[in-house]
Amino acid sequence: MGREKAVPVTVLTGFLGAGKTTILNAVLSAPRGQKRYGVIVNEFGAIGVDGSLVIGADEDVIELANGCLCCSVRGDLIGALETLLERGGELDAILVETTGLADPGPIAATFLLDDDLSDRVRLDGVVTVLDAVHVERQLAEEDVAASQIAFADLLVLAKSDIVNPAQRLAAEEAARALNSAAPLLRSELGDLDIEALFGLRAYDLNTSRLGFSAVPAVDGARSSHAMSCVSLTLDRSLDPARFMDWMQDLVRARGRSILRSKGVVSLQGEDRRLVFQGVQTMLDGDVRERWAPDEDRRSRLVFIGRDMDKAELQAGLEACIAHPSTAPQRCRPVAAS
Repeated sequence: MGREKAVPVTVLTGFLGAGKTTILNAVLSAPRGQKRYGVIVNEFGAIGVDGSLVIGADEDVIELANGCLCCSVRGDLIGALETLLERGGELDAILVETTGLADPGPIAATFLLDDDLSDRVRLDGVVTVLDAVHVERQLAEEDVAASQIAFADLLVLAKSDIVNPAQRLAAEEAARALNSAAPLLRSELGDLDIEALFGLRAYDLNTSRLGFSAVPAVDGARSSHAMSCVSLTLDRSLDPARFMDWMQDLVRARGRSILRSKGVVSLQGEDRRLVFQGVQTMLDGDVRERWAPDEDRRSRLVFIGRDMDKAELQAGLEACIAHPSTAPQRCRPVAAS
């Protein structure tokens, strides 16, 4: 199929009772026009598919009148994706619901590690649904709830209409302490723009889609889970070989604690930007678009994970600064796993 034609997949996660079912029902019941979505769920019964919409069904797949297909996971995720692709014809996007106790990291890794799968589908992003009523308690009691938020490319605050402004702000601040890089949407009275869940391109190396405009100037505060979001900037070009070695050493040594990483980097002797992204120990990157003549060429990096030491990371980055007397070395693609 080719990477450019691969079907985008959105992973929908969130703790038990967060409101994923409401969002899934909205996807399955809303008229989609010419678009056809596939949805992978754990159990058909759990989401209560509207019987009036069903025009065909078997053990694994339900076909709906609005063009959506709903597939249940009866084995591994890859098998469910293959079933959906074989039965679904051309799909515009696929939404995968995780269980409320799932860590999205291994799920995301599935798409990055399976070369055969990556030719047919691509990971578009991780959407985490938060329960505005209970998220603070869940974070205090469950580590996986923190991982779900830290891994998100988009946060959806559900039930925000049934809490007072102070509670809503507290819920948002709790999420921001873990992940200040992901945009946050409020879902009130179950009303949410379904299109906002798709087209995130969070794993696309196209620099215009990396979402750095969403990263605030102030890093997320360290939470009780020792998770935080650290953003780094540097206004001097980096030595290509030194930077590659530093990043690969970093993910080898700290990859399990770094849930996500991404960056746009200015390299000595290179008029194109280096773009990279990582999921724990997996790192991918390459030089991409040329810098515009008047463009801000500062390097910008984001790390989300446990026990992030900003001073240590900043020092490591600054150690990669290129010196004028050093001949620039050719950039090689970033790769680590």
